[in-house]
Amino acid sequence: MRFDDRVAIVTGAGRGLGREHALLLAARGATVAVNDSSEKYAHETVADIRERGGRAMAVVFDVADPGECEAMVALTLREFGGLHIVLNNAGRGGPTGLVEDTTHEQMRMIMSTHAEGTFNVCKAAWKHMKRQNFGRILVTSSGSGLGVKFSIAYSMAKAALFGLTRSLALEGAEHGIKVNALLPIGYTRSAALNPNEDTRQWMEQNFPPSVVAPTAVFLVHDDVPCSGELINTGAGRVARTATVGAPGYYKGLTLSPEDVRDNFGVALSMDGSQELMQSRDDLQFYSGDATFPQ
Repeated sequence: MRFDDRVAIVTGAGRGLGREHALLLAARGATVAVNDSSEKYAHETVADIRERGGRAMAVVFDVADPGECEAMVALTLREFGGLHIVLNNAGRGGPTGLVEDTTHEQMRMIMSTHAEGTFNVCKAAWKHMKRQNFGRILVTSSGSGLGVKFSIAYSMAKAALFGLTRSLALEGAEHGIKVNALLPIGYTRSAALNPNEDTRQWMEQNFPPSVVAPTAVFLVHDDVPCSGELINTGAGRVARTATVGAPGYYKGLTLSPEDVRDNFGVALSMDGSQELMQSRDDLQFYSGDATFPQ
């Protein structure tokens, strides 16, 4: 699989997962704009790419700042003459403890890079991708978005990226833009902050960041077959996380609290469940005279 004549921005590419993504993309022929908040680490990744015969430049901008994201995209277009791939990896912060231990400053810092930063970069690149009727975007979310103890702000930010991925996939469908989310497990600086020593050791031994990169790179290739998917990867495993809904219990417009109480087991049953890729898909479970306008 090659990326010749493709230009990619990889955010948070100075270290960890982002660095591995950038190195593999460049090794497969992509021209890479290496973004990181650290000028030192961004230039180290660029130097390694160039030493291996690849083409890259450092773009040291803060993804939490919408104006800087616009400037990063403009610089990439000016220097490399195009932009086809955006691989969002930048993030900051990890486990912060229980909710009562998490400060508003920590929450805002984590949300500003993981959630707002991803939105900012995607928005800055979007109009160019629409004009060329082609784009590949990867959002780095996490299984933590499903809920995890001791990481409430991180979990909140990563869950927000589920919705961003699905919404962008819907908007991009008619413009040749495919958007997917990566749910990686890799031993990174954030993973090293995990308060459970046994978990940290297990991850360090079995989840090198380099083994995440093949899935990330496939998901931004021209031939990627899907959009709007949540894809887990780590330690050589690749798998799908799906969102599903079920028919549940239906009473109609006379529903009472007692009806809910007495039939809550039926409401929670997964019998007859169906995959949901967008909010409108849930309407398949409603019946009666009401119809949703198309």
